[in-house]
Amino acid sequence: LQHSVSRANCNKIIMLFTDGGEERAQEIFHKYNEDKKVRFSLVWSLNPQRRRTLQPLWAACATRCYYYEIPSIGAIRINTQEYLDVLGRPMVLAGEKAKQVQWTNVYLDAL
Repeated sequence: LQHSVSRANCNKIIMLFTDGGEERAQEIFHKYNEDKKVRFSLVWSLNPQRRRTLQPLWAACATRCYYYEIPSIGAIRINTQEYLDVLGRPMVLAGEKAKQVQWTNVYLDAL
């Protein structure tokens, strides 16, 4: 992340796509979320052989993020769009700090 660029301070998310072979998931989350300002993290595990890999699941649990398993290459588009449901949730579910500002939903036409 470039910290020298001015931004609107909107919701920040980390998306990790993996085939289960990534052994450095914890390092990735630590590197890109040092200041703990990322509100959502999502992990997708593309696993066509349905072999159980614990590293992506562990990374999702350790960082309190959302985990999705994609069963086949053909299901990538459908499964990756599920993050819009997470981002579009009512902000009433957010903590008190988030309620100090005015939030809007995700603009689907901008994707």
